[in-house]
Amino acid sequence: MLKRLSQRELLEQVAADWSPQIRAAWVEAINAITSRIVLRRIVEKLERGDVAGVVRDLGIEEGVFARFENALVQAYNSGGLATVDSMPALRDPAGNRIVFSWGVRNLPAEQAMRDHAARLVTGIVTEARDGIAAVLTENLARGQSPYDAGRMIAGRLNRANGVREGGLVGLSRPQMETVARIQRAMREGDTAYMRDYLTFANRDKRLDRTVLKAIREGRGLAPEEAERVTRLYANKALKYRGDTISILETNTALAMAKRDAFQQQIDEGKLEAGDVTKTWGRSISRNRREMHSAMVGVTVPFDQPFTLPDGIQCTGPHDPALPASHRVNCKCPMPEYRIDFTGQALRRYRERTGG
Repeated sequence: MLKRLSQRELLEQVAADWSPQIRAAWVEAINAITSRIVLRRIVEKLERGDVAGVVRDLGIEEGVFARFENALVQAYNSGGLATVDSMPALRDPAGNRIVFSWGVRNLPAEQAMRDHAARLVTGIVTEARDGIAAVLTENLARGQSPYDAGRMIAGRLNRANGVREGGLVGLSRPQMETVARIQRAMREGDTAYMRDYLTFANRDKRLDRTVLKAIREGRGLAPEEAERVTRLYANKALKYRGDTISILETNTALAMAKRDAFQQQIDEGKLEAGDVTKTWGRSISRNRREMHSAMVGVTVPFDQPFTLPDGIQCTGPHDPALPASHRVNCKCPMPEYRIDFTGQALRRYRERTGG
């Protein structure tokens, strides 16, 4: 006999299915941008000091992320279907079984998910444009040549697969600034920052000996060595960001879907809000946030928010309205929703008997 999966297990399965697809769609968008880069044109514009023109020519536009945006909405819908499929059997006052459904085309909440996805893409695009412009402006002001500045933005073309690697496109603004700082430190022999670099999780450890030797000798790296250290760091930083975005946004989509699935049943009269509660679950992560650990086991009515120790209110873990400090790398499970079957049954009985 096949075991019936719990709601949590079903949603974990949906997450395992969709997180790689969301990541692949994000990588596809980044590759679409970098594949169109013509280094010569970037250098020509930088020689004229036209930083805005460089950013414009990179083609970092919202439309490039259409597949990524659509994948988020599809994950949301899959989460909603999984939630209603795992809801327990209930009966109406006449004894008929209540059929829970996910009305995807008539669900106003789907638009909220689309709005979230659109805002996310807008934020990614704006951060990328602003970050690249800021890094270029600062490095050119420091005397970096237009060619070196252009290659730092574009990365190097991998002849084997035709993909550019090691550029700034796709990185967050702090990551971009770190990449630029690493390159400068390696070239100039800033041994203090070179030591800091050796603690960075996204560095390529194969190059540690090269960096350590330069530190001992109190010098910078040769240009080609500095470029390689920087490029390989940027590659790993890009992968880290892709992984972080896919996990974060998959969890967000599924948390929204789970809540909206219950809300839809309430709106349709199949459940009473007063019969549903939600409980903050325990994270399996070793590096739990103290504020989230303090919330474990806290139960509130379905239509009431959780209040975190810092006063921030939310629908639960992975609420898109939460600040990044509460969302990024959060391993908390989605809230556990429970239906008061006794209260539900008693009310149904009274409705049926008039008692």
